[in-house]
Amino acid sequence: MIHNEMNFVRNMLTLLSLAMILFSCAETGKKNDELSGVEANEPKQKLLVDYKKDIYKISIGDNYKTSDKIIDWHWASEEDDDRIIDSTGRDAFMYLGEPLIKYNNSEWLPALHIETDKNIITSFTCSVLFNLTDSTNAQTMFLRILSKDVKQLENDEVIKSLIEKGIYKKKSQDYIETFTLMKGKGYEYDSFKYTVKPRQKNGR
Repeated sequence: MIHNEMNFVRNMLTLLSLAMILFSCAETGKKNDELSGVEANEPKQKLLVDYKKDIYKISIGDNYKTSDKIIDWHWASEEDDDRIIDSTGRDAFMYLGEPLIKYNNSEWLPALHIETDKNIITSFTCSVLFNLTDSTNAQTMFLRILSKDVKQLENDEVIKSLIEKGIYKKKSQDYIETFTLMKGKGYEYDSFKYTVKPRQKNGR
């Protein structure tokens, strides 16, 4: 009974931490857009998100309802300025129904988050909180597990950069893909995050 209660508390804390991460991502994105003058509805070439891309086919620049046929996106009301879904402005959606990742004798939930402007996807984030093992190659092993869904994690250059620097960025003409791997401090969870956003007008 005590073990089940501890698991329940841990799962609730994990969900709360994920929600805080996703909310932070949304707030950062909004500030960056305001500072750089990025218009989300500017014409851009679509970019297929590297997360289960053969199944979900989530594309930045595409209508979110295309993937909504497969993913049951839930409106993230706390991240919506006008608190309504009106299809004429910016909205945010999240999905917490992904299969759990089994690692280090526990199960970890990938959380998906998108932002839209007039139903068009303008950003995507996948976040995972977890606890690394104490082995010397723990980071590599966990990233290899994630590579089943994020194919760029099969690239040794990406893995090396994440382990040594904690970040890897890939820039295209219109978009920037950012991978981060962070070690938790104290009792905090370790975290992985993959984000796709439009590049700012200054090219960053």
